[in-house]
Amino acid sequence: TLTSINNLGSLLQDQGDLDGAGALSREALEGHRETLGDRHSDTLTSINNLGSLLQDQGDLDGAGALSREALEGHRETLGDRHSDTLTSIN
Repeated sequence: TLTSINNLGSLLQDQGDLDGAGALSREALEGHRETLGDRHSDTLTSINNLGSLLQDQGDLDGAGALSREALEGHRETLGDRHSDTLTSIN
């Protein structure tokens, strides 16, 4: 369910509905943190997605904080050369 919420949030972001995307992205991230913990790959993906959304909304400080959190989590759990870590760097 959380993955579907996250995916719908990404779709709304692509369609330009940034407010709708934000609500769903935050819901997915909160759910992932509560059920899977901060360092689970699904949680880190949600963190990265919300960071991307905040960047699209012009909240560069918020986007930067979430992007750094996702990168640190990926490095810690997957290592520097894993594809998810490299995606976070990009």
